[in-house]
Amino acid sequence: MLSKSLTFRIIALSGFWIVMALILTALLLLFYYRDHIAKHYDAHVFMHLEEMVAASHLSPQGELQLSYYPSDPRFDILYSGWYWEIRHHGKVLGRSHSLGGATLDLNGLHVKEGTRIHQIVGPQDEPLRIQTLEIPAGPAGERLMLVATAPMLGIKDDVIDIAEHMLVSFVLLAAVLILAVVLQVRLALRPLKAVSRGIARIRGGRADRLEGDFPEEVQPLVDELNNLLEHSAVLLKRARNQLGDLAHSIKNPLTVINNEVGEMDEQRRELLLKQTRDIASSVEHYLSRARVFGTENVLGARSQVKAVAEDLVFVMQRIYKDRHLEFDLSGLGNCAFRGESQDLEEMLGNLLDNASKWANKRVIVHCQTGAQRLRLAVEDDGPGIPEVKTELVLSRGGKLDDTVAGHGRGLGIVRDIVGLYGGSLTLSRSGYGGLSAELELPGA
Repeated sequence: MLSKSLTFRIIALSGFWIVMALILTALLLLFYYRDHIAKHYDAHVFMHLEEMVAASHLSPQGELQLSYYPSDPRFDILYSGWYWEIRHHGKVLGRSHSLGGATLDLNGLHVKEGTRIHQIVGPQDEPLRIQTLEIPAGPAGERLMLVATAPMLGIKDDVIDIAEHMLVSFVLLAAVLILAVVLQVRLALRPLKAVSRGIARIRGGRADRLEGDFPEEVQPLVDELNNLLEHSAVLLKRARNQLGDLAHSIKNPLTVINNEVGEMDEQRRELLLKQTRDIASSVEHYLSRARVFGTENVLGARSQVKAVAEDLVFVMQRIYKDRHLEFDLSGLGNCAFRGESQDLEEMLGNLLDNASKWANKRVIVHCQTGAQRLRLAVEDDGPGIPEVKTELVLSRGGKLDDTVAGHGRGLGIVRDIVGLYGGSLTLSRSGYGGLSAELELPGA
């Protein structure tokens, strides 16, 4: 799953923080830009106040005298949001043409000396940014209040315009940064991918240790894995030697016992011979189990089916040379078994031996692989086995015909070994008329 991928987690987490950082940065920049634009508008409005300061004069009769009209043409556009008024004791003495006869609502404003900046609602319910200034004018003690405004909509439009440009820029920046993270993560995790491929090669039997030049952060892991592989190989070899010694030490005394019981009476001799055969069979069975359990999941255990089959066919051709059998191995290709070659030899050897005994002229061996599984089949053109006799021949010691040489343990041994590898043995009628024995095993 993607959620379990280290690459996905790093990229997702980095992408999340990149997006969050860019969003916060964009909001901060928009805040600063809005503040800058507002100050720019305030400076523009204050310039008009200065114009009115220079042009305004109050006559002794309390009449407003303007030397000139403020120069900004927006004061002539009706309801443009750019307004000015001149007041004396709350009475409007003059106003801009843009007000169209309306009056600014200054109720609730605390006007003090000096310039003050406020926000009010204009004649068209539009938000306005307003500045007021009181100045002495005309007769002693008389003061005029000058008022000028700018539309907040202009500030908002400017901020929206820059926000749209920033959105495009920040989206492109986020995409570039995330792409850089993806490339960086893939480059940084490449050594781990190499370790994974190396382990796959070892498990597939194409190598016996991790090789390559790794970064200093990964090299200790590689060294420990190689040491573990070497240690496991040593332990496995020691266990195999001990198993062989055990088998040898038990078989020799059993041989002596079998030789000595010949002097006993028939009843006792048969009893002892049966017991020694049971002991030998049990030793063989459990040694086989122990050997397979020690090798079924060992890294590097890989056997080429064709090479093993060719060696076995060479032996079968000499054992059954008087039968002049034809062995067809053309269907083997490059199939490989994920397990020890001696186990494959024992399984395939028993199947070939059985097919060679019963075949008329031909023994065919073929295989196919898929989904890490191997299907290996041995077929012959002999009489085959009736379906009702299948369980008999699969049991140890079970024989279909007592006149044919053999102990009847071959197919039973094959079933035991293939079962230990998590596979199966299937007997069916061959398309050539005889028996088809198919093994399903781990593929490499």
